[in-house]
Amino acid sequence: MIKNIIFDVGNVLVEVRSVDAMLEQGFSKERAERIYAATLGNPGWKEMDRGVLSREECIALLKKGLDEPLQKDLDLYFEKAVWHFVRPFPYTRPWLEELKNKGYKLYILSNYPSWLWTANSENAFNFLDLIDGKVVSGFEKVIKPDAAIYELLLSRYKLVPSESVFIDDLAVNIEGAKRQGINGIQFLSHEDAVSKLAGLL
Repeated sequence: MIKNIIFDVGNVLVEVRSVDAMLEQGFSKERAERIYAATLGNPGWKEMDRGVLSREECIALLKKGLDEPLQKDLDLYFEKAVWHFVRPFPYTRPWLEELKNKGYKLYILSNYPSWLWTANSENAFNFLDLIDGKVVSGFEKVIKPDAAIYELLLSRYKLVPSESVFIDDLAVNIEGAKRQGINGIQFLSHEDAVSKLAGLL
């Protein structure tokens, strides 16, 4: 029987809208797409998720090999646009409230830079009061799909894997959860996730 529902955050509970955020801050579409490729589209971003490098060290890493104009755009991105690139989906809070009211424990397991999590917690996350516990990569120095991050969540909150289900938009992260005995649902859409979750509950 499922007792615990574990959520990823980006593209599950919040919309990641980095290109749109840049357009709203006055970047051209071409510049916005180039910055996306240099940030979230860059493998170096994982090191920011992992939390082993400071924000400044990660920015320096992301700048490597970029021309000077793009480096300046990157500075502007981190100064302005990055603070606006997530917002909760309309369904997020009602969905979590419904599950909470039915007696399920709700948890978060997310790859997220610690400094950005702190900032977004203040202005973009409207659901944290409904959450029973969380493991965020930037604070823990480990990222999905490493086995250690799932083990940390299970041990910290004394969760039984077979009584838990993890919802994430990336198949590789779901596979990581399943290797630890946790049920998994790849998030394709809210409607699809609700339907698949109902089949497990």
